[in-house]
Amino acid sequence: MVQRQGTFVVSLDFELGWGVQDINRDGNYDQNILAVYDVVPKMLQLFEMYEIHATWATVGALFATSIEDLKKYIPVERPSYVKNSYSPYELIDKELIHSNDVRYFGSSLIKQVLATPNQEMGTHTFSHYYCLEEGQTGAQFKQDLIASMAIAKRNYTSIIFPRNQANTHYLSICKELGLRVYRGNPAHVLYTPHCHQSGWKWRRVLQIADTYWNLTGYHTFSIQTLKKEPIWNIPASAFLRPYHRKLHFLERLRIRRIKEAMTYAAKHDEIYHLWWHPHNLGKNVYRNFKALEDILKHYKFLRQQYNFESQNMQELVDKLENERSWTI
Repeated sequence: MVQRQGTFVVSLDFELGWGVQDINRDGNYDQNILAVYDVVPKMLQLFEMYEIHATWATVGALFATSIEDLKKYIPVERPSYVKNSYSPYELIDKELIHSNDVRYFGSSLIKQVLATPNQEMGTHTFSHYYCLEEGQTGAQFKQDLIASMAIAKRNYTSIIFPRNQANTHYLSICKELGLRVYRGNPAHVLYTPHCHQSGWKWRRVLQIADTYWNLTGYHTFSIQTLKKEPIWNIPASAFLRPYHRKLHFLERLRIRRIKEAMTYAAKHDEIYHLWWHPHNLGKNVYRNFKALEDILKHYKFLRQQYNFESQNMQELVDKLENERSWTI
């Protein structure tokens, strides 16, 4: 019988400019993107200090060292989105990206992640591929994933779908290419996967409210409830929403919401899965890192009190499959 213990999972959507290219054509978000070159080393330092095991789901295009290098790996069949701006290839074709544009080429940061203990490199697809947007196909998605592995010169265990557009019809493609686990969405109607919507929709307003007040539950879960469909689903518990100046008076509630859920998971031998993008911390850096370290200090306390364990997605699925093998 395997001893039960709670698990703290951290996953990161590592994408730099590729993740916002369709909504950042005016450059308003560049401050956050460029700050990632300071954010990632600081984050890795904290992860080492507090012994945090994390999964870095990385856009394959970040591995390129130049625009010429990137072009070698572009799939023959590109995503045929109805909305053309969703495709980053538009920027490449119009020569709007150059080899010295650090918003789109992040190999130096990838090397730092790979050199840090207990960090898993996962995939965030090659082109920040949107699996639920109208016009694209499964065949195009497959080519995109193959390109993500080719440019990185590696096979992956974990995938995180861009914008959390987990398309269950594509999970068999993931399995075919050797992937074993993905990050699903919290089990609540408010977090059901959907096409991208700009502007202030009711869903976004309620999600932000849920950041500060417990509207939808802790979203912790036991390892026994995890399902293979046909690859393992490790659902997210919460998004680490960044500090917002206009909501500064609610900051204590934001952190308390996360820490209470972590405590519940630790006491009940369950899993708590926290995720964010490095660029989320690129503005109000001091306050964002203060909040992050507060969370990691709480993890350390829970580890001492309840044997709460940090595992990345690959480690957790290894543990899961080992446990299930005991029951066969």
